[in-house]
Amino acid sequence: MEKIIEIVDLKKYYGKARGVENVTFDLYKGEILGFIGPNGAGKSTVIRTIMGLIQKTSGDIRIFGKEPSPETNNLIGYLPSEVFLYPELTVFKQLEYFAKVRKAPNARIFELSERLNLDLGRKIQELSFGNRKKVGILAALLHSPKLIILDEPTSGLDPLIQQEFFSILEEEKKKGATILLSSHVLSEVEKICNRVVLIKEGNILFSDYLENLKKNEFKKVYVSPVLDGINLDGLEYLGRNNGQVIYSFKGDINLLVKQLSYYRLQSLKIEDLDLEEIFMHYYRKEKDDD
Repeated sequence: MEKIIEIVDLKKYYGKARGVENVTFDLYKGEILGFIGPNGAGKSTVIRTIMGLIQKTSGDIRIFGKEPSPETNNLIGYLPSEVFLYPELTVFKQLEYFAKVRKAPNARIFELSERLNLDLGRKIQELSFGNRKKVGILAALLHSPKLIILDEPTSGLDPLIQQEFFSILEEEKKKGATILLSSHVLSEVEKICNRVVLIKEGNILFSDYLENLKKNEFKKVYVSPVLDGINLDGLEYLGRNNGQVIYSFKGDINLLVKQLSYYRLQSLKIEDLDLEEIFMHYYRKEKDDD
């Protein structure tokens, strides 16, 4: 598969302060990759380094096989976590300016603004945080870029607009775009991404396809009545709810069912963990290892 972004052993320090310490991952053509982690984990630092807005301390970054540069940036649609615009301009004038820079047709402005319910006649200084975010989204997508990089794109958007935004991203993917979506909101990553990369305190903890994480590795197990003495590798106690004991499980589901067959059960339910639960599992595991 063609690599659109290649990052190897990226490090970024601000003096003695850590930005990121050990970042290695690839983004392949046609993917929607979720770059996830809590606030302060280093997501924005990695993205700004990809865009050439800050200089790396060490390591290697390749965008379309080249070092980050104005040339590679011309192929990218970038939405920063904070959008800074000209406050005295109307939304249309601001977007018209971006369209001229990107050599995009004004028709694209009207199309996307209608879909995201953005009033083109209002001044930037009158906009709410969510509407300023919409302007940033349009600016990133106007020129139908080959690579779309989005840093916390849905903050401030209402649920219906979020849904329309995800539909637009899916359309861009079908047209050949590759997408890097950075977020700490795991539910939105789960809706649209093919693969996730988890970063914590400047280090990559794991990278895997969402389907593998949810279907092949982790399960949530609900059992009643409350059981005592159950001990099986990969089974982790999560809590109790309405008379049921809740576990997470990683391993051979047949071994789990065999172990539970020794108990007289009233009910048993096994389901996939959601991404947030998987995320927390990795964080707890790392803490235990430390």
